[in-house]
Amino acid sequence: MSESTTTIRDEILQSITDIFGIGIDDYHQIDQGYLNLKWKIETDLGSLFAKQYNKNRYPEHLVQGLEISLSHQNDLYNQGIPVPQLFQHQGQYVLRTPSQERYVLMRSCQGEILQPGTANVHQMYSLGKITGHMHKLLNSHHAKQPLHWNIRNKEEMQKHWERRWSDAVSMGCEKTLAALEIQRDIINETDIGLFSGCEQGWCHWDLFVDNILFRPNSVSAVLDFDRLNYVYPDFDISRPILSCALEKGGIRLEVVRAFVDGYRKHRPLTLDQLVRSIQLTWWKEAGWVNVEKEGDSKPIKRFREENLWVGQHWHGLRDIFGGI
Repeated sequence: MSESTTTIRDEILQSITDIFGIGIDDYHQIDQGYLNLKWKIETDLGSLFAKQYNKNRYPEHLVQGLEISLSHQNDLYNQGIPVPQLFQHQGQYVLRTPSQERYVLMRSCQGEILQPGTANVHQMYSLGKITGHMHKLLNSHHAKQPLHWNIRNKEEMQKHWERRWSDAVSMGCEKTLAALEIQRDIINETDIGLFSGCEQGWCHWDLFVDNILFRPNSVSAVLDFDRLNYVYPDFDISRPILSCALEKGGIRLEVVRAFVDGYRKHRPLTLDQLVRSIQLTWWKEAGWVNVEKEGDSKPIKRFREENLWVGQHWHGLRDIFGGI
């Protein structure tokens, strides 16, 4: 552990005691995620979780967006969605140490993070039901907002594709070139009007296995709402389906069906929307298909695998999911 990490940790732990009067008995660092430091903390209030917001990943101008995202998390908690309970101070969820290290504090949740593709039917039904309920609550009483992110047009997609193609050619990576040939054909033939029917609204926007805790037959908690924003809720349909149901190159239709059945308890979900949501995630995440680098994280490798599967089955998605 570096000296700077130790300094940040000690300052955040002291800040927790100073602000909330919480006695800290023990702690350990959690090595997961990108740049932000995280700790599970044992206290006289029970187990808590603290996350520091790295100043490079979250410069100051992004903090107000974090406050909005965390306020939605707090609202969902108060409405019975299984999410961590946040601590706030003087109306703020993003807390600060005297040296202006930013962090968030919440109660720790019990549960297991699954390996990709391994969720069972009961877990997926629970996840679908929670996701549908979450979308219903997030979008019931909120006015239309400017989109935080919009769909790339074909010209942008083609330029981005050309850069990745050039890299693969220069490195002689035949596997990547073959995958990019499939991408090129899909980009060229796709009318992005395909996505005009995608609903705009608030959604989690990062709903994959690393951000979900499971019990043996249900979801125990949905985690990490930092990216929650006003985009396309369809991402929260396709992202967990691909993350939880794609295993060894095949999609487990019984668990996809369970997710969809659960989601439909709160919101409609047609076959058209299901297929379009998967294509939307492919379109957004096409950039993950590039020459693999030594430092690529497990999630990036997994997103690449999912994108490859969708590309290979692009024209057959309606047939694959037609019975759901």
